[in-house]
Amino acid sequence: MTETGHPLVSMIVVCYNQSRFVVETLESVKAQTYKATQLIIVDDCSSDSSVPTIERWLRENGIDCTFIRHKTNQGICKSLNDALAVATGKYLSMIAADDTWLPDKIARQVEIMESQPDDVGVIYSDAYQMDANGHPLPDLLIAANWKLAEMPQGSVLDRLLQGNFIPGLTTLIRRTCYDQVGLYDRNLPWEDWDMWLRIARHYSFLYSPTPSARYRLHEKSYSRSDHARMLKDSMKVCLKQFRVGDLKEDQKSKLTRTMLNLAEQLYDRKDRQTSEIVLALWQATGNKRAAWMYWFARFGVSYQNWLRANSCRIRLRRVRNVIVKRPRGINRNDRVL
Repeated sequence: MTETGHPLVSMIVVCYNQSRFVVETLESVKAQTYKATQLIIVDDCSSDSSVPTIERWLRENGIDCTFIRHKTNQGICKSLNDALAVATGKYLSMIAADDTWLPDKIARQVEIMESQPDDVGVIYSDAYQMDANGHPLPDLLIAANWKLAEMPQGSVLDRLLQGNFIPGLTTLIRRTCYDQVGLYDRNLPWEDWDMWLRIARHYSFLYSPTPSARYRLHEKSYSRSDHARMLKDSMKVCLKQFRVGDLKEDQKSKLTRTMLNLAEQLYDRKDRQTSEIVLALWQATGNKRAAWMYWFARFGVSYQNWLRANSCRIRLRRVRNVIVKRPRGINRNDRVL
């Protein structure tokens, strides 16, 4: 898949037990109207028929491809790092083996990126949603999960500190971003939010208003299969970013609020690791609310009772602040001329 005169794009497909959907994904990759491409497929030791299904599709279509087969399951970050090790494109685009791209996804985004300065590192868009059978679902992906007045672009670090709104399957990324910030962090359970936060410290992001992909929601989707785990994994990303130590004070405050929200959701779900996670949050940030939450969770106080106690704490603090600010020596009967 090469075409002279156009920048090479490395297209990366990551598969783990997606034999049911992988052919549809690969067909959407094959259908790309942009032809100066390099195809890399990584199977992360699938236990279903994904590998023979991919091999058969490659034979039948005569596709030139680098197919990496893991002998043990190593996770999404290691899978992407292995793909990056053999990727040679100026740009990279990645997709999971249960999602699909629209045919002009790569062509449209390359054209836009080629017109941008080098400090624009990532272009992204919204994505259509579909169910397990490929039937359309209402609302676009970003619109369904985020209430954004407008799509962030330019310097997006502050917005990313409040949560990940960028669908990875819709992105096109300059290779120089990885040269600047390094590979995916294998100590984290998933790849994208941490990487966007790292890239956003050095590069601008650009939003394209045209949806470029279709995101599949099914029973094995990460966000559906284990919400508590997703919250805990998000906390790991946040704690790492806080400990990096290169954030401004207002950015630290935003990230702390994000972590408090994640911790409260875990507390509300009665997750057994709540006190351990909130302790890590308290130790990292010194936040008083986190300290209160830790002790209440540690001693098995219900989330609702903690909310009531914290509300009382806030009211008392406000009363104290009013008293402290009142000028001494003046009471309500005094008249100031």
